[in-house]
Amino acid sequence: MAVHGGGRMGRLMAGPNPDRWPVIVWRRHGHPHWALFDCGMAEFLRRLIRAEFDECPLGDHSLWGRVGIFGHHEEQERRFRAGLDPMTGEPNPYADTFD
Repeated sequence: MAVHGGGRMGRLMAGPNPDRWPVIVWRRHGHPHWALFDCGMAEFLRRLIRAEFDECPLGDHSLWGRVGIFGHHEEQERRFRAGLDPMTGEPNPYADTFD
């Protein structure tokens, strides 16, 4: 399922019981891009809507009323290559792990 901000989310079909399938999310602007949530979709959506995660799993905080600043994709790429967070410009502690 496509979500606001260019991400994708779905359920990882792990086992015969769909009620136990965890939620998997691909975040366009998140690092790492893939995230696995060990809860069902209903619980995931409940926690998402109530902003109960440490950070928005979809990588778009506007869902929680926190609108970020716009950054042109070329500026985001420049920041990324400089070891900075593409959205905030702050130092990225994981910058050495990216190729």
